[in-house]
Amino acid sequence: MPNLRVSALVLLALLCRVDSAIGEPATETRACPGIAISMFEQRIPDRVQRYEFDHVMLEPFVQLWHAAQRPDLPVRPERVTVYAIPGRPFLVGYESGDCMIAFLAVERQRLLQWLRPRLGWSI
Repeated sequence: MPNLRVSALVLLALLCRVDSAIGEPATETRACPGIAISMFEQRIPDRVQRYEFDHVMLEPFVQLWHAAQRPDLPVRPERVTVYAIPGRPFLVGYESGDCMIAFLAVERQRLLQWLRPRLGWSI
């Protein structure tokens, strides 16, 4: 009889553990293949202008990454932020979720020349 009680208690404990796991929402943890954007931006001067691009505007920046012999991006970026720091080249940050997966320094004139025909800018 004691074995039956022990078995019942073990079964009850297992069922309670399963019920509590079912009731909790699954937390999806995604590994960041780079640096957190917040940490990246801590290293950038305060007087910076940010320009965010996503969706249709994203593709020219992905092409820019592949224009030189660089390794593949670890994941497809969801958006790009261009950081304009006075007196410095543009810094293009490739982002996925809250991760900065890659960044690229590009001379201002070169970036504008690259983007004009791809985005249909007339100036």
